[in-house]
Amino acid sequence: MDRPTLVLALLFVVLAGCVAAGPRFCPAGLPVYDHVVIVVEENKDYEQIIGNPAAPYLNRLAAKGALLTRMFGEEHNSEGNYFWLFSGDNQGVGFDDKIPPVKFTGNNLGAGLIAKGLSFKGYSEGLPAIGSEADVTPPGCHYPCLYGRKHVPWISFANVPDGPTVDTSSNLRFADFPADYNQLPTVAFVIPDQERDMHNGTPQESVPPGDRWLADNLDRYYQWAKTHNSLLIVTFDENDNLKANLRGLTDPAVVQDGSMHARSAQNRIATIVAGAHIRPRYAEPMMVNHVTLLRTLEAMYELPRSGHQQPYAARAGISDDAVLRGVFEPAPGS
Repeated sequence: MDRPTLVLALLFVVLAGCVAAGPRFCPAGLPVYDHVVIVVEENKDYEQIIGNPAAPYLNRLAAKGALLTRMFGEEHNSEGNYFWLFSGDNQGVGFDDKIPPVKFTGNNLGAGLIAKGLSFKGYSEGLPAIGSEADVTPPGCHYPCLYGRKHVPWISFANVPDGPTVDTSSNLRFADFPADYNQLPTVAFVIPDQERDMHNGTPQESVPPGDRWLADNLDRYYQWAKTHNSLLIVTFDENDNLKANLRGLTDPAVVQDGSMHARSAQNRIATIVAGAHIRPRYAEPMMVNHVTLLRTLEAMYELPRSGHQQPYAARAGISDDAVLRGVFEPAPGS
């Protein structure tokens, strides 16, 4: 090999090493991840998770990653919160977890990623078949059920692919979650079934098995993500609203007086961001919600904006333009 060729070859190796050593940053100054996995848990107050010895895995994850200390859901019941996270709007589905009668066509995270040449998949435990539009499993069940379509917003959008195979569908079973994490889409949702997402039962009954499920099924991905430019987000749909039994939009500005009604009206939830390029043990003080998570992903991948900020959240000071920044290690030179 002649000297100029050798120099060029060495330069290529050095540059390749630099690329591998750190993330690419988007114009908003956020790291651009190869893979993001978002897990949505169910129906727990912030205090029922953070500091609770019955949730040792989530608390270890919070200690190693970043914790959103003032994170709020947008409404009660469950379903609308999934739509806020996925599309920046509850799409008018109402507050009773009813299956939408029509397919929506508006902007959403999945469609935005795919249009950009990136990829999206949802992995739901208990989904009876790839692409299934079943409401619940077991068929015809009443509480408690396992799979619930109310937790799977992408199936309700006509502009998110839903074919019969892993390659052609965005609506997959958790059994289809790849063992080789390099095969994951750009952004994936993981929806445990309702025995494992902390939905069914009292906090004493539901938190320990939900925490164990996360440790057993997603810790290996988390360990891999730390060294492979990837991210894990664990959030909740809403707080523990069982006794207050409120319906409708919630307000982060509700003054807390110790009552269940005030807690449910405020709808504070736990959310943990962990993986590569995260500031360890960082406690995010900014008020945020599911729409803020959506805006962060949109900024990260330079996607068109979906929906709008929930009106009570906007009035409380959660801007429709806000994105998470403090949780991430800063871009070089910033």
